[in-house]
Amino acid sequence: MGTSKKFYLRCSLCGSEIEDFSKWLNSDQRCPECGSKRAEVRYRENIEKLKNLIKKNALASNGLWHYFDFLPLNERRNIVTGGEGIVPIDRWEFLEEYARERFHLNCHVYAHRHDDNYSTGTFKDLSGTVVASVLKENNIKNYVVASTGNIAVSYSRYLTAAGISLYAFIPENSSPSQEAEIACFGQQVFRVKGDYTRAKEMALDFSNKMKIPLAAGNFDPMRLEAKKTMLFEWLRMMAEFPTVYIQALSGGTGPLAIDKGCKELEPLNLIKRMPRFILVQSNKCSPMADAWGEAKLKGFPEGWEKTYPIYHNPETMIPTLATGYPTTYPVLSPLVRASGGEIISCDEQATVLMARLVAFKRSVRIGPAAAIVVGGFIKALRKGHIREEDVVLLNIGEGIRRAPEFMERMIYTSKKVKSMEECFLSDKEEYERRLWEQTENWDF
Repeated sequence: MGTSKKFYLRCSLCGSEIEDFSKWLNSDQRCPECGSKRAEVRYRENIEKLKNLIKKNALASNGLWHYFDFLPLNERRNIVTGGEGIVPIDRWEFLEEYARERFHLNCHVYAHRHDDNYSTGTFKDLSGTVVASVLKENNIKNYVVASTGNIAVSYSRYLTAAGISLYAFIPENSSPSQEAEIACFGQQVFRVKGDYTRAKEMALDFSNKMKIPLAAGNFDPMRLEAKKTMLFEWLRMMAEFPTVYIQALSGGTGPLAIDKGCKELEPLNLIKRMPRFILVQSNKCSPMADAWGEAKLKGFPEGWEKTYPIYHNPETMIPTLATGYPTTYPVLSPLVRASGGEIISCDEQATVLMARLVAFKRSVRIGPAAAIVVGGFIKALRKGHIREEDVVLLNIGEGIRRAPEFMERMIYTSKKVKSMEECFLSDKEEYERRLWEQTENWDF
């Protein structure tokens, strides 16, 4: 298609302007001038128009595409959507009470319920709808992705709706239920004998061999544009803007997108500053948290962001967070530091307890990556990373439907009985007391 009148891409390295996604995709998703793989979408639309879209309680019935004017698609007829993006932002007072009673700290805690997305029930649906729509508009018929699980599930659903064939390379430890969900749409799955790094290598080789576009990973401008809409939703739905943002960390597209959104909103003077990022990794696969801890201990010496470990074949119960080769760390970690934030790890064994606690207190069933976020919040309280009067936003990025194997581990109150004499009334207050006691005693 011809040059877009709505937007263009600007190379993050040399500043060259790339006229549209057709040219970007035909250039192997690189800058035609310098070969950089990083570019940002820029809009010609007057940014003042965004004010009406994000004004408090503005009606947003058409999901993420409420923000069509500031998303990289030219024609509405190419939108592929499942109603994703417009999900609840809940106030979780039980965590506020815990902070107040245990740490004498007053803070507000909100949960951005991406587990409630209408399509596949994950944070990745934001990317799925934008990627599928842009590929459809540019007549792409085949697409390759390497994924630990969730992104491939989302892409599978949306690309099927767009009439695009997906070839998904997943690591050996990926969840069978996620493999089944990708395949149920008729998309091709390759389960690779190896870890996520090996899956990415094979996906690249397949892409080159078949001359099919490969999903560009955490710096993909389509994904960044999709996830920046979180920021717009905070302004539209919340009475107060977050001062702290907590997310489970695998690759880190979310914080990169929030940074992009903050820069886009800067001329409107709607926010004082970007939230502090507290990013949480599983302790079984925590290369970024380990590198951050080491750099912090040394006082962040020159070049600290270029040093990080690589963990091959991590043995973790949360394969969606199993990114052992953190190629985004050199860009993401300085962003975290500039925000005044932290990168921490959390004991993944605590995820079942956290999921039980949230289910009991809020009647919300979350998956293990979302439970890592709740555990990360409690660890952040203990480490002094949460401050008086902070407004904390937790990214609840997946629901339990994404991890049925995890759901089985939630079994706790069942009793095997042979007769009525063995049955008894339960004590809900005692159950809650035990949950909080276990939380208090857990070394996150």
